Amino acid sequence: MSNKSSGVYVIDENYNIVSCNQTILELYPQLQKGKKCYKCLMNLDAPCPPCPVANHINGPQTYMDPIRGIYETVDAVEMVLEDGSTGHALVLSTVGESETVSVSLPKSRAELNRLLEHEYYDSLTGGYSRKGFIRETEMLFDREDPCDFAMIIFDLRNFKAMNEIFGFESGDQILLYIFETLKNSWLNPAVSARLESDWFIFLVRKNVLDLSRLEDLLNLQWTNGFRNVHLQLRCGIYAIESSGDSVTKMIDRTILAKDAADQRETGSFAIFDSKMQTSYVNRAGILSYFQSSMQKNELKVYFQPVVRCSDGRICSAEALIRWKHPDMGVISPGDFIPALEKYGLISQLDHFVLKKVYEFQESMQKAGLKYVPVSINLSRQDFYNDKMMDDIFSFGLRNILPKGMIHYEVTETSVAVLRENCSYYLSQFRKNGSSILLDDFGTGYSSLGMIGNFPIDIVKIDKSFIDQIESQPATRSIIHAIIDVCHGLGVKVVAEGTETEQQVDFLRRNNCDYTQGYYFYHPMSEEDYRNLIVSSQETLIPESRAVEMPAGSKTDLYNLLDLIDHSGQFIQVCHPEDYSMVYANEMTLNISGHPNEPYQGKKCYEYMLGLNAPCGHCPLKKMGDKTEKEIETDDGEHVFRLKARIAMWNGKKVFIEYGRDITDTKLTQSRYTGQIRSILEALPDGQGVFHMDLTADKWISSGGHAQNARDIQNMEDVDSVIRRIASFVPAPEGQKEFFRIFCRDAQLKAYLNHQHQIVHETKSYYDDRSIRWSRITTHLIDNPSNGHVESILYGVDISREAKHVEELEMERLHGKQEKEILKKQVKAAMEMYSKADHDRRYDFLTGIYSRLTLYEFLKKDDTEPAKQISAVMMLDLDDFKMINDKYGHAAGDQCLSALGRTLLNFGVSRTIDFYRFGGDEFVGLVRNHDADIATLVSDLLNEIRKLHVVCGDADIPLTACIGVTKNGINCQDMINRADQAMYLAKHNGKNQTYTI
Repeated sequence: MSNKSSGVYVIDENYNIVSCNQTILELYPQLQKGKKCYKCLMNLDAPCPPCPVANHINGPQTYMDPIRGIYETVDAVEMVLEDGSTGHALVLSTVGESETVSVSLPKSRAELNRLLEHEYYDSLTGGYSRKGFIRETEMLFDREDPCDFAMIIFDLRNFKAMNEIFGFESGDQILLYIFETLKNSWLNPAVSARLESDWFIFLVRKNVLDLSRLEDLLNLQWTNGFRNVHLQLRCGIYAIESSGDSVTKMIDRTILAKDAADQRETGSFAIFDSKMQTSYVNRAGILSYFQSSMQKNELKVYFQPVVRCSDGRICSAEALIRWKHPDMGVISPGDFIPALEKYGLISQLDHFVLKKVYEFQESMQKAGLKYVPVSINLSRQDFYNDKMMDDIFSFGLRNILPKGMIHYEVTETSVAVLRENCSYYLSQFRKNGSSILLDDFGTGYSSLGMIGNFPIDIVKIDKSFIDQIESQPATRSIIHAIIDVCHGLGVKVVAEGTETEQQVDFLRRNNCDYTQGYYFYHPMSEEDYRNLIVSSQETLIPESRAVEMPAGSKTDLYNLLDLIDHSGQFIQVCHPEDYSMVYANEMTLNISGHPNEPYQGKKCYEYMLGLNAPCGHCPLKKMGDKTEKEIETDDGEHVFRLKARIAMWNGKKVFIEYGRDITDTKLTQSRYTGQIRSILEALPDGQGVFHMDLTADKWISSGGHAQNARDIQNMEDVDSVIRRIASFVPAPEGQKEFFRIFCRDAQLKAYLNHQHQIVHETKSYYDDRSIRWSRITTHLIDNPSNGHVESILYGVDISREAKHVEELEMERLHGKQEKEILKKQVKAAMEMYSKADHDRRYDFLTGIYSRLTLYEFLKKDDTEPAKQISAVMMLDLDDFKMINDKYGHAAGDQCLSALGRTLLNFGVSRTIDFYRFGGDEFVGLVRNHDADIATLVSDLLNEIRKLHVVCGDADIPLTACIGVTKNGINCQDMINRADQAMYLAKHNGKNQTYTI
């Protein structure tokens, strides 16, 4: 990932540039504070035609930059300037070369028609898509007042987890159920659509919007057979305030409201207000300034001590981050951390903290001082970042610090979602002496079973529990139970956010090991923390990892864990001698079909299945002589994956089974197999096929028609495979580009961005050593059996495709100037692009060359001096602004069109190339070295004076001023001199010339 921040410049309501960051100045050094942006960028007298501000376009849009010749995404964000006026921050980021972008475009009119046929509708719900919603809403607003309506966006909490638990087919059914329920509710929406994934948008009338009834729509129950699933939704509401705003802008404001609802600890909906817009602008600033702030040390690591509950002695600390920006002031972690996570920058911040903490701890070691361990927070993204993982290991192996002086904190969500990948890394960290802390326990997946299944040393109970100690008896009981179970498993406990003496007393009475909060210490700067540690040398007591198991404990802790929490699983306990039921959780009772009937003492086969004897697929019969076993059983309708154990319960032998219905998972596995089969069967003349496990970072298989692909076997990891494949690309630059696109990190990032296919076209060697064009494609697929992301990469020979006929022909005719001959020879390949190329090179209004063509000529002139240019003239129409103001812009366009025809005819007859430089300014490059420049200029002025443009009843005469030069070190310098001469000519009046 690039370390450059996004390019940002801010303009006021008159398009004057207010400020620019360094990145934008590196890209466009001509930008000047106080000048018009369109004058600096394109030398125009009015906003650029695609300007998102002038065209009232909201949200990111992609444009072709005519200056640099690449595609850019531009987001114009409305903001309040320091003087109270309204301005816009324009955030620019490069999205790729035009060749890359063109891969995803329709290649024929038939493909385009097929695309257009579906673009307004959502294939899952049958409702409108985002584009369809915008179109229908705009049509409605043509007939009715927009201010009578409101927009609402809903989304589903933990939808990804539901897909994993119930399978994708059930996930689709849930989405369809939500859409139909909301569409047919009392909201009575005028327009309904699915924006993306689990996001639904509705246009409703304000007079039906009743916030008191909204809670019923935010808590739905979905039933499928025996399943009864609670669906918790969130929503954002925007009550339309202005009929002048675009529908896109209205959607953006509704999304901001939904984002605000996502971040709230209480409540499930939010209504848009101006503070949300300010927050969005602040996020844009955060992303813009992040890189430079790290380099300038504006981000500081703070430390918050952790103390032993029993006596308050410091035993460790947590590393936190604080940001004080010179312009934005103190930026809250609650603002910048979510923004960095959303845009994939959090690993850079975590790496920064890792480095600073190691530097601090090593400085304490070298000073010969006693000190305590410091824990560093790791995000989910860190486990996908090879450099971050490598540096954690390499820092740990430097042998400067004693083992156990650096700990790592992970959240429940990271552990639950990353599963084996996370568990592997955490185990390796522990081998290097680090303790692993489970952070924010109780706010995420909240499974006590997680503590036993993952390498966790310390559990941190979230502050939201601690805050309720004094007011909620139930919470006190939960905290007591968590501490007991953790101690039983040899895990210590930290209580986060202690602020009162009553909280500390309760934690001491319940044998909590450590606590962290304002009652003892606030987060402090590195200097203050160092002073604290130095002054506490006699009382420091570094924490130990292990907890002694309680002596003589009669509690069966494994059984307790089985019963406390297995979210999304059923649990059943019975006596093996007579199958009488001892315990069943709610999900088990729901499966029975009569959850309200008492079960204690009843036979499990009778209560659950209505049978008179144990069923043939009974898990107990499959135990054999084992006391613990994993079992898969099929009752004909459903497939269950179980864990079963023979254990003791109150002194009696019991059979415990728990697990989940994996019927949908089986179907998903079948779909996974079918997906791989369909990919392989559809390969035409495949070069080679490579199967890789991205999550586990390992090669699975290589095959295909090509021998050089079959030779790639037993590779160490994914990147080793990619480097071997890249070696088939002839040029070193091409090999680097190939690795950049297909390396493991790039593929995982694409998957995280919901991109399931990567396509790249390149030349490559074939078995016969010939070099041909290949299209390399990788499909990113989920393996439901282990939750891993896998990649199937293959290549096909496309050397005969029309797209590359053009490139081969262009190489064969390289150096020739007859572009018309070249166009004819590759007409079949360029038929769809010829008009676009013409429009790019010629100004549509005047018919002469565009400024882009001039830039291309100047770029060539930098490397090959254009000796054929004898003089440059710069021409500007007199009183053109007055013509526009008096007769209208249509009349102004007629004048420019007439002038263009005159310049074109004049140039052809006298060997002068004319370019429209911007607005009413034109550049002429004189190629005839024998020409009398003074006569040429005089003749041109006479031709212009002959022009009379008739517009309605008006007869508009035209005159112009011309600046001329024959001097300059290159063509660009001559244009600058001619520009100066033109302004001197205008200073002398109308219809004037001036030569420098």
